[in-house]
Amino acid sequence: FFLFALLSAGKAVMVLIGALRRGGILMRRVRSTRTIMSSLVGADQSNTSFKVYHYVNLALLGATPVAFAVSPSPITFPLDMFLGVAFPVHAHIGMNCVISDYGKKFFGSSAVGPLRLGMLGVTTITTMGILRLNLQGPGLIETVKGLWRKPKTD
Repeated sequence: FFLFALLSAGKAVMVLIGALRRGGILMRRVRSTRTIMSSLVGADQSNTSFKVYHYVNLALLGATPVAFAVSPSPITFPLDMFLGVAFPVHAHIGMNCVISDYGKKFFGSSAVGPLRLGMLGVTTITTMGILRLNLQGPGLIETVKGLWRKPKTD
């Protein structure tokens, strides 16, 4: 099972890289700041974003159980770093879809832009927090696994 999950995650990452190249994200030499910001804020507005969303979903499906099974080991750090970026990206694109669908309904169409900017801020803070946890702390997987460990008694 774990070998299958690891191979699935690897294949999903390779397909994701291919989609990014075909979509022009990895191959463009010059992109204006405005274009980059509009693609980050409106993360659900392009086919490439949906492909990234689905491929990241597949990669998370394989990498998450593998990360929990092999932790602690030498490959825990790379898996923590991957998960620390993949979870916020996946959540950002998914929540932008929710904002597109329900933001207009509940708050009006003029509130969609500020809601998207707020989501970008939440995604940025989340990514930076997980990055700090991975680099300066025990890592994402060990932190989550610690929720099920008995507290040490002295």
